[in-house]
Amino acid sequence: MDFFNTNQFKPPANVKAGARRLVLNVEHFQTNYFIVIIILSIYCIITTPALLFVLLATGAGCYLVSLKNRESQLTIMGKQVALTHQYLAVFCLCVPLLLMVGAGSAIFWILGASVFVIFLHALFHQTPNQEAFGVQMEEA
Repeated sequence: MDFFNTNQFKPPANVKAGARRLVLNVEHFQTNYFIVIIILSIYCIITTPALLFVLLATGAGCYLVSLKNRESQLTIMGKQVALTHQYLAVFCLCVPLLLMVGAGSAIFWILGASVFVIFLHALFHQTPNQEAFGVQMEEA
């Protein structure tokens, strides 16, 4: 609940205090920040239907490969194809599709939005005291 406590949001007194807050908050809230990244990733995938479709197709391809290999291993021209090579083939076929539907821009959007949200939260969320976090910052 401390993560969402709006009473704890105040601007830092100076640059040094802001830098200290960033370090302490990133260390203290790292799990929460990871969840923020996951939520932004899910949002990006859901709001981009073509990307969602290609990711579902990739998952379906991998599932079909695993189903096929439960019965018997794939054989091409008398040679058995390893399961890892079959998964690699599925991913190689899906990479061009991912590039066409804008997966690269989605990744950069997720990175940018995550850094922005995390930076603002870590900068403006007050830290109780440094001893409570178990971190000792030395003065420079």
